[in-house]
Formats: sequence, structure tokens, C-alpha cells
Amino acid sequence: MRSITAITLFLFTVLGATASHATSTWTTLDHSSATVTATYLRGIDGTNIVGWYKDSSGTHATLYDGSTWATLDYPSETYTTFSGIDGSNMVGSYTDSSGNRRGTLYDGSTWTTLDYPGATGTWLRGIDGTNIVGFYEDSSGNRRGHLYDGSNWTTLDYPTATRTALRGIDGTNIVGWYEDSSGNRHGTLYDGSNWTTLDYPGATHTVLRGIDGTNMVGSYTDSGGTAHGVLYDGSNWTTLDYPSATGTRLTSIDGNNLVGWYTDSGGTDHGFMVTVTSPVPEPSTLILALIGLALVPRRRRR
Repeated sequence: MRSITAITLFLFTVLGATASHATSTWTTLDHSSATVTATYLRGIDGTNIVGWYKDSSGTHATLYDGSTWATLDYPSETYTTFSGIDGSNMVGSYTDSSGNRRGTLYDGSTWTTLDYPGATGTWLRGIDGTNIVGFYEDSSGNRRGHLYDGSNWTTLDYPTATRTALRGIDGTNIVGWYEDSSGNRHGTLYDGSNWTTLDYPGATHTVLRGIDGTNMVGSYTDSGGTAHGVLYDGSNWTTLDYPSATGTRLTSIDGNNLVGWYTDSGGTDHGFMVTVTSPVPEPSTLILALIGLALVPRRRRR
């Protein structure tokens, strides 16, 4: 009896550490223009959210301050995206007249192009202070992670990976994903010296895009090819799917507020913000807990 109880409680502990859900409040945030065909939110800092939207004239970077949408396009270009924000600084990329992807920093008044030296394309994805992460494409067409500290560029590739893409930064911690020789994507955390693989249990692909303290957000793909939003707090994985969506991707986190985009049943992509309160155990975990309690030997009353 005691061995059965021990096994049950062990399973309860394992499942509790790998699967949970949370109490959450979802809000759809689509750009206010009536001609918009899709909205993607990628970065949050306080009440400010950045991303991009699509309409008949192209792809446009946008800033939402909690009430008003602003369109922020790199001058004379029809393709601009934002993926990260810290204070008044926003990072992303634009496509120039020759079709090349260029990294860009916008401080609220001035645009600065930031290209990895010798790269054929540069994508800026996350920012914390003067540090910016993202990825670039080299002359051989390989995509490689990078860190820019305001003056120097450093290549950061996951060891043995065929591709590395860095997406979020907080202090010395950087998150993103890498691709192995089989074409599978794995979430990763780099702490300035060590790489850690972080895969959602049983997922075929895991991508991490944002970090705030010990909390990381991204998405995973199940065996059926559906994308699910995910929050990882350093020990527990929590699935966060927009209600009734056919796919959900989380991209950035600031405290209890997370942003991303979801796909509806008609195939349209919408931006959203979700406010998460304390995670609670999955029903399967509660069942195991009850079984464990039922199997605990009771003392006889004397």
C-alpha cells in the first residue's frame, strides 16, 4: 500500500510540474483601421504594446498605448515591423527598396538602421536597455543569433544547431529557439555562458519569444500541427490558448500581462493581451492527488 501511495504522489508531483492552466482574462487587440486584414502583437512594456498590422498597402509597425494606435513606418518603406520595446525604444526590421531586410531602432523620434556587419539580412527582436537580440542571415543563407550591446555585435549560436533565432532578453538572460539537424525547433535559454534546452513535454516544436524575470513565453506545436501558447516559470509549463482559436502564440511578457496573436476559425490573425493570475492544477493532477490521498494509510482510532 505504501509503495502505491508513493508512486501516485510521485506522478502527481511530476504532472503538477509539467502541466497546469491558469486563470486568465483575454482581450482582442486589433488595429483600429477598418482596412486591416491581420494584427500581430510582439512586445509589451507597461501599458505600451508594439507589433505590426497588414492592410492593402503593406505591412506597418504599430504602437498601442492602451487607448490609441499609432502607425510607425520606416521612412519611404512599405514593410516595417516592431518586435520589442523598452521604454521609448522600439526595435524591429524593415525591407528596403532592394528587398533586403534591415534591422531598425526607433526611439520615438529618430530611426536608426542597425545591420549585422556583412549580413544579407538582419532582424532585431528583443531589447533591454542598450542590449538588443535577434538574428541575421549570413552569406551562405544561414540564420544565426546575435547580441548587440550598443556598439559591438556578437554571434550567439546554440552549439550544433543548424539555425538559431534569439527573441527576448531580460538582463543577462536571453530566450529564443534553435533548429536541429532533423528540422525540429527547440526552445532555449542562454544566461550569458550556458545554453539550456527548454521543450514543452511531448511537443514536436517549442519556440520561446519573451522573458521577464524567471517567466518565459512562447508556443509549442502538438502532434496534430496546432500551435498553443505557453508560459514557463522555470519549473512549470502552463498552456494558454485563446478561447475557440485554432492557433495561439505568445510573444512577450511584462508582469502578469502577456501579448501575442491568435488565428480564428476563418484563418484571420488577431492581436491579443491576456492577464494571468495564479496557475491552478490541471484536472488530471487533481484526480491523481485525490487518488494519492485515498491510498494514504489511515491510523486506527483506539
